[in-house]
Amino acid sequence: MIDNGDTNPATFNLLDEPWIRCMDMEGNPRVVSIRDIFDGRVRVAKIVGESPTQDYAVIRVLLAIFWRAHAQEISEALPTSRRDDSFDWGEWFEETRESLRGSGRDDVVLDYLETYEDRFDLLDEKQPFMQVADLHTKSGETKSVSMIVPEAAGAFFTMRAAEERESLSFAEAARWLVHAQAYDYSGIKSGAVGDERVTGGRGYPIGTGWSGQTGGTLILSPYGLLDTLILNTAPEAVNQSATARDLSGDLPVWERPQDSAAQRPGSDPKEGAAPQGAADLATWQSRRIRLHVEGGRVRRVVLANGDRIPAAGKNAFGDPMTPYRYSPNQSTQTEDAYYPRPYDETRTMWKSLDALVAVTGDAGFTKKVKAPVRPATLSNLAYLSADGYLETRVLDLALVSMVYGPNESSVGTTFSASIGLPLAVLRTDDTGTRVREAVRTAVEKTRAAAVSVGWFAGQLLVAAGGDYKFGAAAADRLYARLEPSFIDWLATVDAENVDKRARQWQFAVLEEALDQAVELVRGAGQKAIVGRITDADEKGHGRIVSAGTLHQALRRRLNKDLPLTVPEPEDQDSTEEKDEVHA
Repeated sequence: MIDNGDTNPATFNLLDEPWIRCMDMEGNPRVVSIRDIFDGRVRVAKIVGESPTQDYAVIRVLLAIFWRAHAQEISEALPTSRRDDSFDWGEWFEETRESLRGSGRDDVVLDYLETYEDRFDLLDEKQPFMQVADLHTKSGETKSVSMIVPEAAGAFFTMRAAEERESLSFAEAARWLVHAQAYDYSGIKSGAVGDERVTGGRGYPIGTGWSGQTGGTLILSPYGLLDTLILNTAPEAVNQSATARDLSGDLPVWERPQDSAAQRPGSDPKEGAAPQGAADLATWQSRRIRLHVEGGRVRRVVLANGDRIPAAGKNAFGDPMTPYRYSPNQSTQTEDAYYPRPYDETRTMWKSLDALVAVTGDAGFTKKVKAPVRPATLSNLAYLSADGYLETRVLDLALVSMVYGPNESSVGTTFSASIGLPLAVLRTDDTGTRVREAVRTAVEKTRAAAVSVGWFAGQLLVAAGGDYKFGAAAADRLYARLEPSFIDWLATVDAENVDKRARQWQFAVLEEALDQAVELVRGAGQKAIVGRITDADEKGHGRIVSAGTLHQALRRRLNKDLPLTVPEPEDQDSTEEKDEVHA
């Protein structure tokens, strides 16, 4: 239990106490409370905590507040009849965004917070924020508070001195508490008294936190955090429940009855509880936690299993900030199976682009291999742009995922990336289809060129007297070198220049592939340059394999891989397009 001695405060309410690390619009680091963000006292630019996953988890708490506050406000403002006809999402978005950017405060949220103020106290004896007050094991065991700090930040404690090495301030503990609920790894947990799933004093694995299963997609605004919040607000998170006046389902943790050690009411003991929507998932309580305080700092913790999501998140579509992948193996004749899709830590853009942009009907997808479902927030902004409610041409995206170790029983690394995504590529009209086809084709042509470079590296082994082995490292190197250029290129593509940009990209790939081929030849040595005779027939005639002959073969392969780099008969000079790539 919490030691409420004289050195410990009786309260640490996250609405008023500074705990969120951020940067203000002037570029200064700040630590602010929740109310500071919404009352305009500090013009916050973005969240900047200890890790990208922590930032994502904290901003989703702020989003859940924003979503629920405005859902209630919309519901109360609508008449009792013909509600769907009287509400226009585009108008609400435009008016709310203009108000937030003009005033720098959100009175709707501030009024909402008054109602739930008592549920945001980190140290409350009965309803501590995101915790269970009487959580304990049969033996009374507690563990080091480092249990809620991910292993990827292992030096977080060891680099500290004295007292700070084994404890957290209340502000730090709040940040890592939110992170643990979102991203805690799977594995055996403490067996909490009152949890019927406990066997032999242990809580056996139920999977990672919900956000750990997803591809976190955050749209960032240059106009500050309040604008970021509304850009990441899709209709699914606000008005669908509000217009129907059904606000009782999709509840964040502070609107629900206080949790116990057991799963939430209505859960299946083995399968878990079905998520009810965006706010529910943004604050999903994957763990049961109790922080223990001594001497004014958090030193110990009880960490047990919480709410399990059934079937590893199958068809849990309520999160508008993640893509979903289609699973043919788990699909049946009567039900398609989709799962949240994390972003890849390697070949990020090449593997993840379809998850961000693709739609049903795009080339390459069939009834058996269906398109992924992109984040609803991106589709929302594409529709708003098409209807004239959004003038932004390029979206600034932050992609965040957690990479876990074997069996998800440890934290591997935190993955994060930033890209500029043109809105045109998200549109579902003919213009959007054309731009999206060009972008997806650029990825496919890059893949083909990488395969050719890998083939070339493997054939150089043969020329040097060895056996063929595909040069996976060479292919990966081409992907890695091209990725920054591709991200820059992607932000320049629009309906007016799509053909020109497509040609320029293929020239960029060609140049990088040929440059890498030169490096591979240098590394292959003199034997590869001299070459050898292979595939000799009965008369002793064979094929000469050398760096020179292989380079010619590579050029032929690249001509097929990158057809836009091959001069047309009436236009032999492609120098202009090639030069523009580097402009």
